[in-house]
Amino acid sequence: MMRMLMLVLLMVAVSAGPAPVLSGTADVVKQKTKAAAQQYMKSGNILAGEGKYKAAVKSYRQAISMDPTSAEAYSLLGSALDQAGNLREAEEALRKSVSLKPNYAEGYYHLGVFLKAHGKKQEAEEAFRKAKQYRR
Repeated sequence: MMRMLMLVLLMVAVSAGPAPVLSGTADVVKQKTKAAAQQYMKSGNILAGEGKYKAAVKSYRQAISMDPTSAEAYSLLGSALDQAGNLREAEEALRKSVSLKPNYAEGYYHLGVFLKAHGKKQEAEEAFRKAKQYRR
């Protein structure tokens, strides 16, 4: 009888779905991961400000690994890659930034600066136009 009762309780518990504590835990993990990504971006900004672009690239890549949807991290990565001389990857990162967040004025601005500096005047003008359009 006791075994049957335990089996019924187990079946009821399983059919009820995950415990509310577990769903709350997922939210906490998500928040902490985003906070860690922000810290990597801050570290990258400090390194870039000191002219240590290769180290900044590493920090921005770490931020992206923690938050792959961060348009800001891709924009910062693109700017650091440009300064480090990795132009192909820089352009890819800058374009990824605005593809993740199509109304990201700062992302379009940085893309425009990059394109202008590398002789893509018409594309740069379009990026600057979008930056102005989305600026608030």
